[in-house]
Amino acid sequence: MCGRFNISMTPGLVQLLDELGVPIVLREQYNIAPTESVPIFYEIDGERSCHPARWWLTPSWSSGPDTRFSMFNARAETLESSRAFKGPFHHKRCVIPCSSFLEWQKTPDGKQPIELYREDGAIALAGLWDCWNEELLSCALVTTAADECLKAIHHRMPVMLDSAGINLWLDTSQPLEDLQPLLAPRLRYTIAHRRVDPAINNSRSKVLPVPLPDA
Repeated sequence: MCGRFNISMTPGLVQLLDELGVPIVLREQYNIAPTESVPIFYEIDGERSCHPARWWLTPSWSSGPDTRFSMFNARAETLESSRAFKGPFHHKRCVIPCSSFLEWQKTPDGKQPIELYREDGAIALAGLWDCWNEELLSCALVTTAADECLKAIHHRMPVMLDSAGINLWLDTSQPLEDLQPLLAPRLRYTIAHRRVDPAINNSRSKVLPVPLPDA
């Protein structure tokens, strides 16, 4: 799963925004948690744009926002069978940029927060979006099984796109079978990781994760 991430205007994130082709400077956000507003990039008729969306997908056909069911992550393996996610997977795909994301690793002393990041750039997360009642734009992150090198941290990971993957994911005219390789449990670039201060466990702590000394 992926339950927290950060947006910091690093050179890598600036480069990613340039690749997305939408001239914008994002507001820095730290320790972003589900139900908060995040920037999403999507494409309609070949035109890309960026909009704020609630990170907790509310289907267009639903009665409204509802947190009884977990809707901030969409499992890649069940996109086609999910009533909530099938339509967005076909027609409303988006990219959420981030500088890093967090997972919690089980240890004998409890769960340890781990920050995962690219040393040579930013991360483009694959997402889905929907619009409820023409007023609430919302999104979910797509997750898949963890790549072998990340399994020791968590058994799931967000789907992370490279430049070619971004273009393919955002183009809703592409055949769905062409998207399947993007959903495979395989990294397309090296992801580094480090232990960070458990203060980040509190979702109200809106600061950059503080790295801990090597154990």
